[in-house]
Amino acid sequence: MSTDWKQLFQEHGAIWMHDGRPSRPHALLTSGLHSDGFVNCTFVTQRPELVRRIVSEPDGLAASFPREVGQASSLSDGQDARPTLKADWVIGSAFGAITLAYAVAERLGVRAGFTEKDGEGMKLARFEVAPGEKVLVVEDTLSTGGSTLKTIAALRQAGVADSDILPCIICLVNRSGFTALSGRQIRALITTNIHTWPADSCPLCKAGSAAVRPKAHWKELTEK
Repeated sequence: MSTDWKQLFQEHGAIWMHDGRPSRPHALLTSGLHSDGFVNCTFVTQRPELVRRIVSEPDGLAASFPREVGQASSLSDGQDARPTLKADWVIGSAFGAITLAYAVAERLGVRAGFTEKDGEGMKLARFEVAPGEKVLVVEDTLSTGGSTLKTIAALRQAGVADSDILPCIICLVNRSGFTALSGRQIRALITTNIHTWPADSCPLCKAGSAAVRPKAHWKELTEK
């Protein structure tokens, strides 16, 4: 039986959706946009047993990992569409994708690392990727794609050739509406449609709902 990952995330409080009532607050995102939903993957990644399931079960992220040359195909027609490239590193952004990067790297038997904030950008400060080594980029939640693009830029700045950054991005939740980013296919455990609006055109504000920072007001958002 396949797992309903979205339902599982919701059960653990990792995905919240506005119920449409004007008396209920909605999300004010870091970007300044307003939203009728929010994703906080910390409620899942803090549970090692769930992360282990996500990266190992056939209907989890395992099916999205880059395929090594010579690895048996998992598709019924004998043709596996995954790129025939092996990662040497799995890199995520701090802090949200550190746990996922480690879990994916452990599953693939390679090294794990992360980028960290450097002013408005990111930098690869604690790890050294040797020339020619291949890097798989992972993300916990892909919203605007900004953090992921900064992670890719940090890898390039650290001397990683663009051709050595694998042509796919693995993430837990894709709420961006994008199927690709920086020319790389997005492969998500969960793809969900969560709306965002500029503050001056937010329909929830116009209906009387208050915009709040989700992590600081999580109880207000999620209480029944």
